Amino acid sequence: MSVPFVASSIVLFALGAAFAYWTLPRGLNFLLGFAGSDFVPILTGDRFITFVILVAFAFGLSFEFPIVLIFLQLVGVLSSDKLRKWRRYSILGIAIFAAIITPSSDPYTMLALALPMYVFYEAAIIIGRLMKR
Repeated sequence: MSVPFVASSIVLFALGAAFAYWTLPRGLNFLLGFAGSDFVPILTGDRFITFVILVAFAFGLSFEFPIVLIFLQLVGVLSSDKLRKWRRYSILGIAIFAAIITPSSDPYTMLALALPMYVFYEAAIIIGRLMKR
């Protein structure tokens, strides 16, 4: 079981980092355009690279969410029935997690992180039901 978990974790982390790279220009445009036209951004190279790395790491780490849920279902800590019952609280928890872990304060990046996490939550429920059979 370790080979599928390691392989999928590498693929999901890379997918999360690529998704962060795709959403980064929109988030930066929102942040830089929010101050108005008189604002002149002073972005240094090290601050920009640190910001990009933090966003990529946050997205990559968050895309590991279904692996954790599936692992907890395999060891018997969670079941797909419990995950379905906790759906409302999970949506709230995902939104709070996305708001905290994204280094920027724009709603676009938060939603860009929260929506795939919710899709992964639903996918973990489906995979858990299939594994139970």
